[in-house]
Amino acid sequence: MKTFVILTRRADGASEAFKRLAQPELQHVWQGFADGIVRAIHGLVDGPGAALELESATIEDAKHYIQALPYVKENLLHIQYCALKPFSDFEKLVSS
Repeated sequence: MKTFVILTRRADGASEAFKRLAQPELQHVWQGFADGIVRAIHGLVDGPGAALELESATIEDAKHYIQALPYVKENLLHIQYCALKPFSDFEKLVSS
């Protein structure tokens, strides 16, 4: 299952906590690449945060991975999950 996850910084998040947890956060994401759950990561144009493309067996697996992020454990981020399914509307082009 493919899931997009948008992580944005909470306004009340302490800058010190972000600095203290930056290295463990990056290591967790790097391990996600190595394990195959993280397929891509992008920064956000509109402010601090990131968008991750995850590949997992279930949405619960994706949530488990995200909940283990150090920034998330410290409640420093807002999380938005977007579980995806195959886009099937192109079949309408040939089924008339």
